[in-house]
Amino acid sequence: MGGRHAAPGRRRAPRPPRRRLRRVVLVAGLVLVMLASVPLVRDWREAAAEHARAEQAAQEIASEALRRERLEEQAVAVSRSLHAAGRARVGRQLVLTGCPSEQAQPSGPNGRLPASALCTVDGIELRADAAEAWARLEEDFRAAFGRSPCVNNGYRSYAQQASMYAANPGLVAAPGTSNHGLGLAVDLCGAEEGPGSSTWTWLDSNGPAYGWGLPSWARPGGSRAEPWHFEYLAAGGDRVQ
Repeated sequence: MGGRHAAPGRRRAPRPPRRRLRRVVLVAGLVLVMLASVPLVRDWREAAAEHARAEQAAQEIASEALRRERLEEQAVAVSRSLHAAGRARVGRQLVLTGCPSEQAQPSGPNGRLPASALCTVDGIELRADAAEAWARLEEDFRAAFGRSPCVNNGYRSYAQQASMYAANPGLVAAPGTSNHGLGLAVDLCGAEEGPGSSTWTWLDSNGPAYGWGLPSWARPGGSRAEPWHFEYLAAGGDRVQ
């Protein structure tokens, strides 16, 4: 029979349902958003960490400033109290005659004090107010021990300090930076007035009543222990700190 057969038609690829297509687009969009946000999140975290570090640093600086301010206030209070103690001692009958201890005292130049500002006590020179206070201390020391305290250094000129510094720079202060150059320090004889002796203990305990004492750095165990080095602490801000 001569019947005709129809040619088979081409099949079209099935289209994805619209719902599936929307889901694919949504997921792709979310992935792109997440990828784009990674640098932003990293930058935000770094900025937050930097801000936290800056805040911590600011707090530490403020805390240190407050600590120093309190230390300075304490130092000023101690200095004023020593000034008052020194003035109270000067209010007593003077021990040294012809020594201008009640007049205004020079605070320098270090190692170049005028001779008129210095007074001699027990063979050493000191600034007038320091000399008067040391003379009063000596009176009570002699009453306790029957002799004067052994002292081998008082005021030093700039040249004397320079010579001693050149011979022993590890122990002696540089010229122009020592309280010896202001007539406000004495060095005890180590053999006779060494730490632990009854005389050194007396000076350490009673010295502050006359305005004299060991600075904290010079005390046994201090940052530069020199237990023989006493200073006229009542001079307050005139001293080299």
